[in-house]
Amino acid sequence: MIVCALLLAAPLLAGCGGSGSANRAAMDVKFQKIDAEMANYETLNSQYNESHFEQATRNYIALVRKYADTLGPAEARQRLRDKGDELSAYCLPCTAILDDEAQKY
Repeated sequence: MIVCALLLAAPLLAGCGGSGSANRAAMDVKFQKIDAEMANYETLNSQYNESHFEQATRNYIALVRKYADTLGPAEARQRLRDKGDELSAYCLPCTAILDDEAQKY
């Protein structure tokens, strides 16, 4: 009887978390893609990449907004602050934009 109940419950439980974790994985891939794009701009000539940094920053913020429900306010705020800290040596306007956005969460 217990084995039967476990066999019936297993597909139900597997279905509950499957799409959520798949959505989270897809979200993480998108964040990794933007992180890689920004890392390409972090070169010795980063002063010439400020416009690229600003566009990538706006894309990053759009991604955080898109996945705000999945991330939750604390993680969204933390991601924005972490990215601002990362970019502070390369693009001060980007850091300000990210800090302003983080205050919204």
